[in-house]
Amino acid sequence: MIRIRRGTYRPQPSRLIEIPKEDGSTRPLAISCVEDKLVQVAASRILESIYEPLFLPCSYGFRPGMSCHGDLKSLVQATYKAYDGAVVEIDLRKYFNSIPHQQLFEILDKKISDKHFLQLLRVLTKAEVVNPKGEIFATESGCPQGSCLSPVLSNIYLHVVIDEWFAVISNTHLKGWTKEIRYADDMVFVFQYASQASRFYKVLNKRLHKFGISLHTEKSQILPSGTKVAERSAANKKRMGVFKFLGFTCYWGKSRNGRFWRLKLKSRADRLRIKLKNLRKFLRDNLNTTNVLGMLKQITRVVQGWVNYHAVSDNQQVVSAFLDKCRKIIYKGSVVAEANDASLGTKSLCFSIKLSSPGSSKWYRCSQHRRGRKPIIKSGAECGNSACSVLRRSLPERSGRFTHLTSSIFAVPSNPSTLPSVHPPTKK
Repeated sequence: MIRIRRGTYRPQPSRLIEIPKEDGSTRPLAISCVEDKLVQVAASRILESIYEPLFLPCSYGFRPGMSCHGDLKSLVQATYKAYDGAVVEIDLRKYFNSIPHQQLFEILDKKISDKHFLQLLRVLTKAEVVNPKGEIFATESGCPQGSCLSPVLSNIYLHVVIDEWFAVISNTHLKGWTKEIRYADDMVFVFQYASQASRFYKVLNKRLHKFGISLHTEKSQILPSGTKVAERSAANKKRMGVFKFLGFTCYWGKSRNGRFWRLKLKSRADRLRIKLKNLRKFLRDNLNTTNVLGMLKQITRVVQGWVNYHAVSDNQQVVSAFLDKCRKIIYKGSVVAEANDASLGTKSLCFSIKLSSPGSSKWYRCSQHRRGRKPIIKSGAECGNSACSVLRRSLPERSGRFTHLTSSIFAVPSNPSTLPSVHPPTKK
C-alpha cells in the first residue's frame, strides 16, 4: 500500500502459459503472483464501480448478476422477433492480446480524473511477462488473459467500440428491429432484415480497424435466420446454416409441438470429444493411485460442472449421452487395488461406482478379481466380496426439462480408518 501511494509499486513479471485451442492455436494466460493479484482485484473493483452503471444490457460477460445462460436466453428470444431476418456471428482475432494501450487509456481518461489511479493502471497493464523459454519482455499491447484486470478492461473497450456505436447506428442508419448479444469478445447480432445485416457487416470491419482490432473472417459469417426462413428451407429441402456461440451449436429445428421452427442449442461435438478424451487420460494417469475416493470426487466435480452448464433446453439427449459415456469410461478404467491387511489375507479390494442417468438404477459390476477368481456380480447396493467398499453416487435428479447433477457426495463408511490400507497391484 505504501509503495502504491508513493508511486514506486512495480509488479513482478507474470508467468506466461500457452493453452491449446480447438483450431490448433494456443491461448496465452498470464499468471501473476499473489501480491500483484491483490492489487489487480482492488483496481478492477474500482473500475467496476465506475463503469458498471454505464454498461448496456446487451453485455453479459464478467458482470455481476450476468451469466452465459442469460446470454443464450436473450439470443433465443431475439430470434423470435426477427422471423425473416439474419444473424451476424462475429469473432475477433486475439482480442485480449491486441487491445491498443493508447486508445484504451484515452477512453479511461474521459471518465477517470485521478492521475495516480491511471498511472497504477498503466503500470499493471504494461507489466512484464516471462514466456516458457524464460525470456522477459514488456507488454506493449493487450490485456493478457489470466489477469484480474483483463475482464473489466476488455468490457470497457468494447463498450465504447461496439456497444455504444451499435446502439446509435441502430436508431439512425439501420432499418427494422436489431439486437446485440455479447459475452466478452463473442458477439451475435440479430437483424429483422437481411439487407441491413449485410450493410452492418461491411462497416464493422472498418470500425474495428480504426480501434486497432481485427476481425476473424474465417469464423465470422452472415446467416439467414427466422421462422419463415426455416419454413422455406424445409419446404425446399435445404438445411439452415448453424453457428457456434458460448460452447453451443445453434441450429434451427421444430418446436416440441411441431407447430413452428425456432432456434435450438446443442453442445459442441468437438469439445464433447475433448472432454471425454481428457477423462480417459486422467484415469490412465491415475490407474495406480491409492486415493481412489479423492480421484472419484474429482471426476464427479468435473462431470457435475459440465452438466450444470450444458443442461439447457433441447440438449437433454446430449447430456444423457455424455453421462452414459462417462459411466462406461469410468467402468472400463475402474481402479483395482489389492488389500494389504493381515485380517483379510490377499483378497482384492475393488470399487463399485454408481453414476446413472435419470430413471436408471443399474449398478455396474466391480472389476474382475485377481489371482484367477471370477468376478462377483450382484445387483443392488452391495458387492459380494467382503473386501469391497462400495462407493455410492447420488443419482441425478430431473427438474422440468433439465437434467442436473444435484450432489457430488460419495457415501463412505462412518469410520474410514476401518478400511484396509491399499497399494497398487503388483505384477506376477
